[in-house]
Amino acid sequence: MDKIYKVKQITSLYESCNECGLPIINCICNQSEKVSSRAKFWILSSEREFYRPSNTARLLKLINREATEVFLWERTKSPKPLIESINSDKYTTFVLFPTENEELKKREVEFEPTDKIPAFIIIDGTWKEARKIFRKSEFLKDLPIVSIQSNKASNYDLRRGGAKGNLCTIEAAIEILKMNGEFETSQSIEDYYKLFLKSYKAGVSGHKVLNDS
Repeated sequence: MDKIYKVKQITSLYESCNECGLPIINCICNQSEKVSSRAKFWILSSEREFYRPSNTARLLKLINREATEVFLWERTKSPKPLIESINSDKYTTFVLFPTENEELKKREVEFEPTDKIPAFIIIDGTWKEARKIFRKSEFLKDLPIVSIQSNKASNYDLRRGGAKGNLCTIEAAIEILKMNGEFETSQSIEDYYKLFLKSYKAGVSGHKVLNDS
């Protein structure tokens, strides 16, 4: 995330790390070996997510830095670097979004790996924010849509009022990597995500997570 955005503290007892978003006693920035997936993740984010300590796009960027980019969505300004990447011949670009109506179902494709680098645009925000970003982004309107078919329930329970059945950003990325055959990388990211959840919940009470716990 951009360093000009300061993550909100989840406890008044400790400052938060601006990289992982956790209280400094439970910082996990150096708790895992970094990975580099073949699939690219382009996160299109509402500004509010930059402040939320429960944001998992930040976590994905931290562990998978070379393959993850986060772009701020603004109503009056298109993200030119993202649009340039979409138009590059290097990538086959998809939008990850539920096909909730017949019009979107026509754009849905079944993902199959090719010689090109697969790139997945994930909209980061609450469900209400994500729908707004998707609807108002002209540069997304001609892109094919992929949906995640997973029987695995979300483990993300750090916010109230989430849409039932929806995966958070890092969970979506994990499922995409499995689709792309990157199972070892997906497992490394999933382990890191589990550590984040445990560290976050302990941090809310000001407790330190022990390495052997």
